[in-house]
Amino acid sequence: MTDEGIQLTAAVAWPRLGGFWRRLFASLIDYLVVLVPVYSLVTGLFLFTDGGVKGHFWLNWRICSTASVHGNPSLEAYNWQVCKTSFLGFPVAEWAVGTAKDTQSEAAPAVSLDLDPKGNFRPTALDLGFLEFPILAIYLLVMEMASGQSVGKRVLSLVVHDEYDWHRPGLSLQKAARRQVIKFLGAVPVTLTGAWFAFEAWKSVPGLVPNYSKVEIACAFAAFALALIWPIWIGFSIASGNEPIHDRVTDTTVRISETHE
Repeated sequence: MTDEGIQLTAAVAWPRLGGFWRRLFASLIDYLVVLVPVYSLVTGLFLFTDGGVKGHFWLNWRICSTASVHGNPSLEAYNWQVCKTSFLGFPVAEWAVGTAKDTQSEAAPAVSLDLDPKGNFRPTALDLGFLEFPILAIYLLVMEMASGQSVGKRVLSLVVHDEYDWHRPGLSLQKAARRQVIKFLGAVPVTLTGAWFAFEAWKSVPGLVPNYSKVEIACAFAAFALALIWPIWIGFSIASGNEPIHDRVTDTTVRISETHE
């Protein structure tokens, strides 16, 4: 058989590539599948630790309302808002933010104070928001090893195949791990900087909004930019009809499930 014949046979045998919109909605479903139990866990930890653990995630529901703060005369120099991030009505983070009434005064321009579930001031809580992407990557690794399908891919009739053994259900550990590492490579810096800021602020005395150095700000900005650029590049590759970087490197491909053809 000629090379052209081999390529034609392979093209006929393979199911259609999973398109941009299918893969995008599958990813959104998987994000929600992970986010719901993570929010539930952080809610329990927030209540169990008396506000010592909190969570700020990329997708969150935040409500702020005007409030009065008592207990120290110096606090009267600020206009206060109490903000709460919650899941199904249960708080995962609660804090008070004060902005100086007189910008010309010697008072700090802004103050942020963590609150416990009873609304009292407490030392800064440990923010577990940096665990969001590692947990999502582990979830996808396990699901794609087991069957080649996460919950989102199953709903959208997509399957991850090994290009050299596409009848095999699921991926090998090596391929699944390498695939997730490359897919989430853009999120590694923002995860590390998030962990740095979380542990640096943990248990610090309530007070001024942290004053970070220019180097820290520059690193955080670069990490955030990469976290946005990397998935945009992946999405552009898929929308162009090409395999994204994590599939090209690992010799995997995402196809529409044959059972739904």
